[in-house]
Order: sequence, then C-alpha cells, then structure tokens
Amino acid sequence: MNYKQVLKEYVIVTISTLIIAIAFNVFFLPFNMVTGGSSGVAVIFNYLLKINPSITVLIMHVTVLILGYIFLGKEKIVKSLYGSLVYPLFIQLTIPIRDYIISLNIDNKDLLVFIIFGAVITGLASGTIYKLGYTTGGSDIINHIIHKYFGLTIGTANFVVNVIIVISGGVAIGFEKILYAVLILYIRGISTDKILIGNYSNKIFYIVTQEQELVKDFIFYDLGLKVTEINSIGGYSNNGSKILMCVVSNRDYFILKEGISELDSTAFFLITHAHS
Repeated sequence: MNYKQVLKEYVIVTISTLIIAIAFNVFFLPFNMVTGGSSGVAVIFNYLLKINPSITVLIMHVTVLILGYIFLGKEKIVKSLYGSLVYPLFIQLTIPIRDYIISLNIDNKDLLVFIIFGAVITGLASGTIYKLGYTTGGSDIINHIIHKYFGLTIGTANFVVNVIIVISGGVAIGFEKILYAVLILYIRGISTDKILIGNYSNKIFYIVTQEQELVKDFIFYDLGLKVTEINSIGGYSNNGSKILMCVVSNRDYFILKEGISELDSTAFFLITHAHS
C-alpha cells in the first residue's frame, strides 16, 4: 500500500469536505435552502424543530452507514466512513459563519448570486471527492441500496431521493424554495461533472460519405487533422462500408461540419463529446 498516496487522498478529501461544510453554512443554511441529501434534511429539521444541523447529519450518516454495512457490505462503505463522520463535525465547527451571514441581512436581490456561487463551490468540491473514489456518506449510500434492491440506476435513485427531500422542503418551508433548489442541484451537477470528466473541449465526428477521399483530403490538408477509417457492416443490408472518425476541437467544429456538407450533401455524420 502506498501510504503517501493514501495520506494525500485523505488530505484532499478533508479539505474538500471542509469546503462543502463552509458552503452549507454560508450559502444554504442561512436562507433555508433545501438542496437534497442529508444537508437538505438538516435544513428542514433546523427550520421546523430548531435541531442543530450537525446533529441531524451525524444521526443520518451513522444510520445510513449501519444500513450500508447490512445491505451492501463493508467494502461498499469503507470509503464513505471518513466523510460521513468528518462532514457533520465540520458543519458544527463552521456554524459561527452561518450566524455572521444571518447578521448581514442579505437582500433577496443578492440571494441568487449567493446560491449560484454556493452551488458551484459545492459541486467542485464534491467532484474532487468522488474522483478519488470517496463520498461524504448519507444519500450516496442510500442510492446504492436502492440500486441494488430496486434495480434503479444510481443516477435515477439519486434523483428520486433528492426530489422527495426537495418537495418535503417546499411543503415545510415554502414552495418558492423548490425553484432555488432545482437551480442549485442543476448547477452543482454541472460543476461536479466538470471535475469528474473535464470540459467538452473536443468533438468526435463519425462520418459516412460517398466522397471519402475528398473528405479525408479536407481533414488532412485543410484542417491538419488525423482521421481513422473504421470497417462497418449494415445491420439490414449486410453490406460493408467504411466510417471515418475524426477528433476536432470546438473551434473547428463548424468548419468541419460545413466542409463535409459542401463536399457531400448526402453525408451522414454523428457528433459526440470527447471527454479525454
């Protein structure tokens, strides 16, 4: 085992978890924003019953860890154990920041900027944790249990759990909060994806054309790019043909697309994102 690498991972997870806790106390809890997960439940309980959010999160995380151990096994929860316990601790340690934010009496006109900034920060920090294979526990384990026993995908399970929590927050606190919550979840998801899979800086073209030589020359000499030929067989006709595959940067996307159309107006091409 590479102990230096493990230590580095735990340092990164610790810092990222601290950032998420600070963001929770700065951008979400002072404004009663129910954003899904254990944090969203903590906001609801704090609003209705004045229960300390760190206590709610800790109880939920410990309960979920036990359920995860029972239904998923030790291997599935080992990388959620640290984050599950550290996150509520950091929420408690940074609670004075929430009190300071409340004292500022921030206007509603500035609220949108606050929650967008908070969603971006939370998404980037969460993506960093997920990329290392760790989680902060809570609903992440619930999602895996639902996936295992009910056949839903992890993404669908996450969506269902968050929808239930967000709607509950709307009923308890006010339905206008649902609109903010949807925005937060969307922006946080995009930010997380940026860390996990990077920017969509390139496109992949799969090209079926009767003018293969012209298209290849255009790609080679006009754009200075490489192209790969892939043998294919039609599923219905059983006839063989070649598909041209080319990776192009976003700035050359329209040049290649228009160039192919000019060379062969009947050409068929499929375009997808290239993550790496």
